[in-house]
Amino acid sequence: MKNGNSILRPIHYFPIHNVENIPEGAVRSAEHTDINLITLLMGASSDGLQVLRRDGHWIPITALPEQIVVNVGDMLSRLTNDKLKSTVHRVVNPPKDKLHIPRYSIPFFMHPKSQMDLSCLPECVDENHPRQFEDITAGEYLHERLKEIGF
Repeated sequence: MKNGNSILRPIHYFPIHNVENIPEGAVRSAEHTDINLITLLMGASSDGLQVLRRDGHWIPITALPEQIVVNVGDMLSRLTNDKLKSTVHRVVNPPKDKLHIPRYSIPFFMHPKSQMDLSCLPECVDENHPRQFEDITAGEYLHERLKEIGF
């Protein structure tokens, strides 16, 4: 991790004042996974974070004081040959009576050095779990993914 591309990113979800113009099913942050190895989140100013369970149900996640939410990122998923799966998550709008309240969160996106090899770990590959990913470095993978999303 030393000299990696880690980012501490403050996120401000603005309050919503014009309730009539909110499309049905609108969310503050659409369903996604994080590109990095691990994301650490030490709470947020209000609820809204949800994680998708394996059975397809969304569950609310709230970090209580002195707790840290840990999300597996895509790089760690690759490294473990998908034994540790990326955390699918989103941020939903609050109930109508709380739309006027902004939401703040400050996730820490832990990225390795660009030169780190993301090849599947040998202990995560066997005849029941064949290799799912091509060899790539963390820097190459980050560049590839950022290109995909238009950065």
